[in-house]
Amino acid sequence: MSQQPIEHFAESRSETASASPLNDSTDKPALRVALKTYGCRSNYADTVDLQAALVEQGAVPCGLDSEVDVVVINTCTVTDEADREALRLVRKIRKKSPDTRVILTGCMAEIRTEELQDNDAIEHVIGPGRKAELVEAITGVAPHTPAAEEADSPQSSEPALVTLGSSDGHRRVKSALPDRRSISLQGTISQEIQGPGSSIGDVRTRARYHLRVQEGCENSCTFCIIPFSRGRLSSREVSDVLNDIEFLTGQGYREIVLTGTHLGGYGEDSSSSLHALLERIVAAEPRARFRLSSIDPNDLRAETVDLIAKSDIFCEHLHICVQAFSDRILKRMNRRYRMNEVQELLAYVHQRIPGVCIGSDLITGFPGEHRQEVDQGIETFLRLPISYLHVFPYSERAGTAATRLGDEVPVPERKRRAARWRAVAERKRDQFFEERIGSTLECIVERADSQFFFGTTREYVSVKIDREAVRRAGRDVPPLGGLLQAQAIAFDPSDRKLLCQ
Repeated sequence: MSQQPIEHFAESRSETASASPLNDSTDKPALRVALKTYGCRSNYADTVDLQAALVEQGAVPCGLDSEVDVVVINTCTVTDEADREALRLVRKIRKKSPDTRVILTGCMAEIRTEELQDNDAIEHVIGPGRKAELVEAITGVAPHTPAAEEADSPQSSEPALVTLGSSDGHRRVKSALPDRRSISLQGTISQEIQGPGSSIGDVRTRARYHLRVQEGCENSCTFCIIPFSRGRLSSREVSDVLNDIEFLTGQGYREIVLTGTHLGGYGEDSSSSLHALLERIVAAEPRARFRLSSIDPNDLRAETVDLIAKSDIFCEHLHICVQAFSDRILKRMNRRYRMNEVQELLAYVHQRIPGVCIGSDLITGFPGEHRQEVDQGIETFLRLPISYLHVFPYSERAGTAATRLGDEVPVPERKRRAARWRAVAERKRDQFFEERIGSTLECIVERADSQFFFGTTREYVSVKIDREAVRRAGRDVPPLGGLLQAQAIAFDPSDRKLLCQ
């Protein structure tokens, strides 16, 4: 549900762009392309893949605050407000730099193609799953590779927007979804991805690599439009995933986050399962730790919890998307579980994985939600072993069944309920952090300044590690993306990080 943009800031890079169709002539400067990404990890995976493809064609990915020739906006369409935010950026770019070319991709580009093509400020509108077409639109040069041709093969038609929420809603969703695969599901990882802290063009890579193993969703949640923008559920071959993991660990990545639009649905299209994939990863004995991005309660099996508990390659962290703490609201959302199942699952996870951090999501102010349900939901939440909560006030998305449910909660009341939930959730998160004081934690270093290393623990705790304490102890200074053992000594409420040494 997150709609916060993922920024791609420019970093200096001394190397020149490699030889390619765009820079065969030394007299012609390389094409500079800024990428702005909104939304989820799937969009981020698309952006990283696109950055690498652009570098292979001689273009230079860079930050939005740089002098650029083209801006590519990778859009989110989870709410109407997400659409409006992307279009505000289009207007801002055009006002600041009228000659800059603007290209839209991502989920909004898929859902609102015809409408956006009529917008004179936008040069091209290209949905996800069409990397070759997108690269050619940006550079004017088609990437003639087998993987690109396969990824852009004519497998799909425009998605039919059906209304959901009826008894046959799930069947109707499956019959209406576009039949295609996303741009990051085929082929191998680009050789341009050279490890944590390296650059793709002028853009620095992250310390933790988000590896997409699955794409698409065939659920019919009444608030969600994403199945129609991301297409049918499709899973990568296990061998391809294992090859990517071997490549990434060889490049120095020490944390890999397995992600997908509906991660728990991995393998449903190929008689496999997420559990089977995780077993194969464990058997490969990779030199990295692994984290699952998020998973629905009905997709997390007891045997998978047991596997995570007994294998030290998995982080002690699970993000289990509950979305509501009321059976009546879960039913209106068309979620496939009820609170008794959630409670049993969370109790089992907490019992089997010592010190586990359990996160979740919540939509409040959903149509028909009563104030009494908020009170009861908070009471239930406080009894559950959930360590943190991402809270979102309900926001309408045209074309979804939730907009037809009636009994709407006024927007100011949605915001009040969200603020109340966030205050409760922050206290619980702070308590979880404080309970880690005195523990030795394994941290991955994600950035640093003159005083601290900043990073994330296996338990998804944000930390800052005193550099002077590391030096006094005679420990090696870790590189970006390196792992560091540190003892938590205090909780800093000013930035909600654990102070470690």
